[in-house]
Amino acid sequence: MSSDSVLDPPLEEEHSVPPSVGGRVRAITVELFAVIAWTIAADLWIFRGGGYFATAAFFASAVVLVGVVHWFRDESFGARRQQLCPVASGKASTEEVEDNARNADPQLRSGVNAVTSLSLALLIAAILRMVWLGHPLTIVSAVTLLVALVLSLSGWLPMLGRVFTTTLLAPLYGMNRVGQYGSASVNSPASPSRNAALSVVLPVAAVVVFGGIFVMANPDLVDRVSAWASEWSGRFLDFFTELSFWEIPFCILAFFVGAGWLRPLVPVAGTPLLRVLDWPSLPTDEPHMMLDGISKGESVASSPLYPAYRNTLIALIGLFVAYLAFEFTTLWKQEFPPGFYYAGYAHEGAAWLTIALALATLMLSIIFNPTIQADSRVGRLKGLAWVWSATNLLLAIAVYNRLWIYVGYNGMTRMRVVGFFGITLVVIGFALVLRKILRRRSFAWLIQCQMIALALAIILYSLFPVDLVVHRYNASRVASGYLKPAVMIAVKPIDDEGVFPLLDLVDVPDAIIREGVRAKLAKRQIKIEVYSRDASWNWHQYQTSKDWLYQTLEQNQEEWSEYLRDKTARNEAIRQFEEYAMQWY
Repeated sequence: MSSDSVLDPPLEEEHSVPPSVGGRVRAITVELFAVIAWTIAADLWIFRGGGYFATAAFFASAVVLVGVVHWFRDESFGARRQQLCPVASGKASTEEVEDNARNADPQLRSGVNAVTSLSLALLIAAILRMVWLGHPLTIVSAVTLLVALVLSLSGWLPMLGRVFTTTLLAPLYGMNRVGQYGSASVNSPASPSRNAALSVVLPVAAVVVFGGIFVMANPDLVDRVSAWASEWSGRFLDFFTELSFWEIPFCILAFFVGAGWLRPLVPVAGTPLLRVLDWPSLPTDEPHMMLDGISKGESVASSPLYPAYRNTLIALIGLFVAYLAFEFTTLWKQEFPPGFYYAGYAHEGAAWLTIALALATLMLSIIFNPTIQADSRVGRLKGLAWVWSATNLLLAIAVYNRLWIYVGYNGMTRMRVVGFFGITLVVIGFALVLRKILRRRSFAWLIQCQMIALALAIILYSLFPVDLVVHRYNASRVASGYLKPAVMIAVKPIDDEGVFPLLDLVDVPDAIIREGVRAKLAKRQIKIEVYSRDASWNWHQYQTSKDWLYQTLEQNQEEWSEYLRDKTARNEAIRQFEEYAMQWY
């Protein structure tokens, strides 16, 4: 098998170090049982469950299984790290490559450890978020974080390309891995692994046999055990009678995905994704991706594009300074005249300025290409770049100001939260470009880092309690006497966690807002009651936020008892609230 294959070589090639054979077989045995447990959990909690709580339970079990598999693997292969030199031999298995990646470079190892901790922390946060209030994007984030976790535990930095290929090709990696389980057997009768297995199996068998004898010696115990066995055999048979047509294919797929992820067959240089895209193999495994073919301090002939880039930066600096002067003199204030076009300035305008920042990011990256970086005059160009970067930073502040103007006018919304996340992501991307210039990184390094930043932004947004923060702000403004954010409470969809802050508005002086909020709370309480009555309770569907919200609404229902009884009055109060609030939309 070639060195750039994404699949492991047969396990027989690893038999060169006899002292570790027992530990290796033990680790693979644990891995096999973990894959079986993964498949059962996927069937019970994903296929048959379907609720966010059940999905959270599955990911929690996946974290435990990943930890167990990698702990046994580290214990089993730890001794071999001192005995093998796979790079020198040219016959490195993926296990050996992973061990070297984890131990060869201290800086890379510390980075991998940091990524492992971050991935685990974010995955736990995603699990808790699903327990609190689930969302499809949170599940996507949890899958991404789980793959990042297993990659980093194997010693790899989970670059987005690796995460993508490991996720997409997981069944193929699993099929290859399953084919290697059979090669784990050891022919020696005195095998340490066989002795270890007997040390567990024999006591269990003895307990079962003698326990059965003791039960048979006591008629009361026979009745109890018979009743217990009958009950559980009935449940066992009921389980199989409920099998659906697609359940078996799902379990097979889950088994291979588990085999591919619990001990991932991680991609190396020349992965299928890179081949499809026709990209060259990149030294992505190195902690520093320097400019290809040009080392630090090395100079080449003057670039013919240097004058063009220099003049471009000078012109852009002048333009940005002039625009920022206009921006800060016209919009950097608290009061705006009646009829001010908030949507045009603060919404659409902020979007366009964000595009400008993104374009500036791309432009800087293009300007400081390997040829320019090696030009002897690059220092002067960098000076201009720092000045332009400062103006871009001021532009980013202006975008934040525009967004905040819109929020200050009529409140916070989900899309405005997305806007804050988006401009922050653009600023991070710009900072990465500056680091690329300073450290002379390659364009591939920049793309990888920016894609990682994008993935992290999406993950953090999926974990962020958006509606709770949004309507905490809106409710606090309305309660303080500034009524315009009430429009977002009246017309925007609100999930369960976003309803909690509305309780602060049940006694506001404005009668239309007060009664509209009370009617909305009554409507939400009835909705939860109808859901609980019509849907048979199943822990798979449990959501902590819904349960806590209903308890809170029930405790305070005296405030809106009229709307609980009278549907017509409830709908009329909500209609008046929406029409009244639309004046501030």
